[in-house]
Amino acid sequence: MPHGQCYLWQSDLIALHAIADSLIALSYLAIPLVILHFIRERKDVPFRPVFLMFGAFIIACGTTHALEVWVIWNPVYWLTGWVKVLTALISVATAIALVRIVPLVLSLPSHEDLKRLNAELEERVRLRTADLTAANENLRTEAAQRQQAETDVRRLNAALEERVSELHALFDLMPVGIAIADDAECRHVRYNRALANILNNPLPAEGYPFAVTTQSISHFKVLHEGREIPVEGRALSRAVATNTPVLNSEKTVVFDDGRKTEVLASAVPLRDAAGNVRGGMVIVLDVTERKAAENKRIEFERQLLDTQKLEGLGVLAGGIAHDFNNLLTGILGNTSIARMDLSPHQAGIDTTLDHVEQAARRAADLCKQLLAYAGKGRFVIKPVNLTSLVEETAPLLEVSISKKVVLQLHLAPDLPCFQADDTQVRQVLMNLVINGAEAIADRSGTVTVQTGEIHADKEYLERMALTDPLAPGHYVTLEVSDTGSGMSPETVAKIFDPFFTTKFTGRGLGLAAVRGIVRGHKGGIRVYTEPGRGTTFKLLFPANKAEPSVISDQAHSNHPWTGTGRILVVDDEPTIRTVAEAVLTRAGFSVTLACDGMEAVELFRKTPGDFKAVLLDLTMPRMDGTETLRALHALKPGLPVILTSGFNEQNTIQSLVGRGLAGFLPKPFSSDMLLKKIRAALEKPAP
Repeated sequence: MPHGQCYLWQSDLIALHAIADSLIALSYLAIPLVILHFIRERKDVPFRPVFLMFGAFIIACGTTHALEVWVIWNPVYWLTGWVKVLTALISVATAIALVRIVPLVLSLPSHEDLKRLNAELEERVRLRTADLTAANENLRTEAAQRQQAETDVRRLNAALEERVSELHALFDLMPVGIAIADDAECRHVRYNRALANILNNPLPAEGYPFAVTTQSISHFKVLHEGREIPVEGRALSRAVATNTPVLNSEKTVVFDDGRKTEVLASAVPLRDAAGNVRGGMVIVLDVTERKAAENKRIEFERQLLDTQKLEGLGVLAGGIAHDFNNLLTGILGNTSIARMDLSPHQAGIDTTLDHVEQAARRAADLCKQLLAYAGKGRFVIKPVNLTSLVEETAPLLEVSISKKVVLQLHLAPDLPCFQADDTQVRQVLMNLVINGAEAIADRSGTVTVQTGEIHADKEYLERMALTDPLAPGHYVTLEVSDTGSGMSPETVAKIFDPFFTTKFTGRGLGLAAVRGIVRGHKGGIRVYTEPGRGTTFKLLFPANKAEPSVISDQAHSNHPWTGTGRILVVDDEPTIRTVAEAVLTRAGFSVTLACDGMEAVELFRKTPGDFKAVLLDLTMPRMDGTETLRALHALKPGLPVILTSGFNEQNTIQSLVGRGLAGFLPKPFSSDMLLKKIRAALEKPAP
């Protein structure tokens, strides 16, 4: 039964025992914590296990008191008994341990013994300190005597040591290589750290600025203008052998691993008191970076001159082509209008008009070449696989070259596509292959066309010929090689000039148009050639698998076609406006004309609902076509707008796709082309 019954369940009596036993248990349990903290902080306390056993004994006692509180309500007497047994065992073990350590504790020195021992130790220290003081005094006396004896020697050596130290520091810090020959035969040569770095020799030992070698042992060659210089012909040997300085001798050091270092060496002989040569000294300066910078500067100036020439000719060619396209638009447009007004019995005039149109179209082809040279050609951009394009063009290439010339194809499979006008790229391929075949002339030879892909870094792209700066990245390549006569550097410098030729009087733009087409595709060209060893043209085009946005250019065959409504024609050329007005008026439309974008916006703002479509020139003064397009769409969203231009504005057109741009009409255009574009724009379903 619980103890509570023994206490007759008197609450006061139960509280008394419970509180008392609880406080005793807490105290018992707190004491071991203090003991544990004490022995953790005092690592030097002896008999640590006894402390732990004593702490365990106290914990067991505290546990019995805690159980006394528990059994007031719960009769767990077996548990209480076993806890008491455990307490008894711990108590007996603790008592035995205390009995065993009492003799050891009694043997510990007392406080008085410790004081006595400390006093004896202090006396010994005092006596030893006195002995050491006397010994130190004797040593100081002896040191002073020795120092006095050595003063004269140090005074004699001090100046020499300072000068040698200064010279060593100077040689170690010098950014130029220095070598000193200690004999007139230059067999024993010392060199500093800078020369070791320049010639890739073993470094001098730490703390000493010179290493030693012989000129006959080397892992490099010294060249001058491509010819190897023997040891006796080098600057140091020559200066010692002739007893005269050798100044500013430029040489190329070629190491066994193929590396090259450009150096500038100056050597002087060293003479003894009698004036005889006893050795020599050479100073070697690494000028590799300086010469590379100089070559890069010269190359940059050349590229700058080429770019300025290119830009000047490009602006001229583009301006001429633009103006000619406007004039040809007037010719073709008025010819189409004249053809509309012909009666059936005027067949002869119709033939004459055909001749006019043919001449105008040939002039338009020349304008295309001019625009291609200027990098402003009109491209129909789409994904092109270079290997497929070459395969498709191969039959035409074979019939276009001499029978003595063999056309070889090395085409890489699975090439990534690139964004290009396949007609323009095919023109480039035809031009290069025909040029290669003509370079072989009447002899037998080979023209090789090869495709591939590379990842070009900045350094590689900087060597591209006559191109705008290209971004490092992935490119597809087209190489056209021939086994012809090759070209001299002077000829290579002119091959991209308009109308330049090595054969007979030029009839076209040739490689100038090739360069313009490649430039317009954001590509690059490299030329590899030597007289008598053929020529290779390597073209790079940026690889890009993204599908381009394509502006619908569907043509309708049912002609003649008529419509109704008002068309706004915006162009700064009066001829273009007149032709467009005549064609559209004959097709049933009413036409409003504007000479620039600002006038067009003002006319459109008055009655925006009256206009069904807009024919808009892309290049105009005051407000160009792009700005005008935005302004018109702000007034009437969804308005069909057809852009017209003679320049390559593919990037601008792509950026305007999806913003109400209904089509692009290239200049020069005929009446049929204009009406097809207008019809496609008006019949296009609303988005």
